[in-house]
Amino acid sequence: MNSRPPRFLKASNLKLQAAAFVPFLLLAGWLYGWQAAVVGIAVMAPALHILSNASRPVVVQSHDKDPLTGLIGRDALIDWAERALPRAGRNSCQVAVIAITIDDLDAVEQRFGRSMYEKVVLEAVDRLKALLRDEDVIARFGQVLAIGMDNVRVPENENLMFMSQRLQRAFEDPFSDGPTRTYSSVSLGIAAESHVKSPSGANIVAGAQRASEIATLSGAGSVRIYSSGLSSEESLNRSTAVELNNALETNEIFAWFQPQIRASDGKITGFEALARWDHPERGLISPTSFLPDIEKAGLSQRLAEVILKQSLMALNVWDASGFEVPTISVNFSEVELKNPRLPDYVRWELDRHGIAPERLVVEVLETVASESGEDVVTRTLHAMGQIGCRIDLDDFGTGFTSFLNIRKFKVDRIKIDRSLVNKIDQDEGQLAMFSALMAFGERLGIETLAEGVETKAEVDVLKSLGCQDIQGYAVSRPLPLGETLLWLEEQGQFAQGADTGERKAAG
Repeated sequence: MNSRPPRFLKASNLKLQAAAFVPFLLLAGWLYGWQAAVVGIAVMAPALHILSNASRPVVVQSHDKDPLTGLIGRDALIDWAERALPRAGRNSCQVAVIAITIDDLDAVEQRFGRSMYEKVVLEAVDRLKALLRDEDVIARFGQVLAIGMDNVRVPENENLMFMSQRLQRAFEDPFSDGPTRTYSSVSLGIAAESHVKSPSGANIVAGAQRASEIATLSGAGSVRIYSSGLSSEESLNRSTAVELNNALETNEIFAWFQPQIRASDGKITGFEALARWDHPERGLISPTSFLPDIEKAGLSQRLAEVILKQSLMALNVWDASGFEVPTISVNFSEVELKNPRLPDYVRWELDRHGIAPERLVVEVLETVASESGEDVVTRTLHAMGQIGCRIDLDDFGTGFTSFLNIRKFKVDRIKIDRSLVNKIDQDEGQLAMFSALMAFGERLGIETLAEGVETKAEVDVLKSLGCQDIQGYAVSRPLPLGETLLWLEEQGQFAQGADTGERKAAG
């Protein structure tokens, strides 16, 4: 990175220029009288003093350097971003900042000492510099390393996520200090001028910092793109975020499971995993009460990891107990689907639990399919499909998903929203709408599941319409893992060749 020349005169230069006026004032006094010279000195001296003092803070703010790395600081990065905005606009580009936090850096110092801490930071800077172009800048303030770029083109989110992958790969090799070796990952926060409400250098840098804080809370190696929902005014206070994080780490938040059955014969086709919070003081908390807070706290990815692990473990338990449960459905939000490392993580968890990929159903809200223009989401879902996972489109009928989106996301099954199932046995309009969606799925070769089925009359109508699967209180309410075993036994949902004695022995 080339350091730019200062746009101002230093205080010492001003003093030298002021000294040059002394001979002139003495000559004026000899020619025009000492009274005029005194007046001149009285006028010019305060002006020069003001100019000299006014320059000093600018010098300090613009040239503060990090003592360890020698990199520019936060104020200088903001100044660079402010000057880069009009230049980027003229080139049809955007200014963006990626804030990088080295995960568990304090733990590195506690375990290996200050020397290793400094070694990791300095080598991290070198690795980052090797990826940057001459026009990019790099700064350090606090525990954050930040990269500024002024030539980010559309689609900016995709290009920035690609850059983030490159940055994270730079940290795959270990750091060494003599014989001591350690591995460190990085969490990244991204902000571009299109992400902030009022594009300015200060807002872009602050946005990247905020996204980095959320990424760090979400777990090592996380990536977050800034949005207005992450702003300090609209996000949760830190104590609430910490409480939710602790609840995830101590298994206060865990998976319950709601059965899905085939409408024609009642045979189980799977369970859907649903998050529940068993608060030590407030008792069981409804997901509608805490899931929005999870998202605001930036913990959606961590929640998905917890629910995925517990879901795969549940499949192991059902298998060992002699029950036949073909699939488990896990919800993934748009935030998780924007994480390009999600397919690798899912593949690793499937291998670790010995679960065939086709037994995992990835549930995606219809609003994600209808509103997301992110190619990274499409690629993530394609990668999940290539692994062998099935794709369900959840809450179908509440959004405006096009035929093209259904094909683009390679959907295996649509889950028709409960609002279109309620009173289907009494409302002809509901019946007509549901029948149209059934025909839609049949024409595209996509399976259908009706959500929120509550009465036997609704079950009978859905069965007559040829709906493959149903889910709702008419089948069973969501159950904790232990109660699913009792429910499966009552329903006689044993695997082929397994009898009650084998199930009890396995249990």
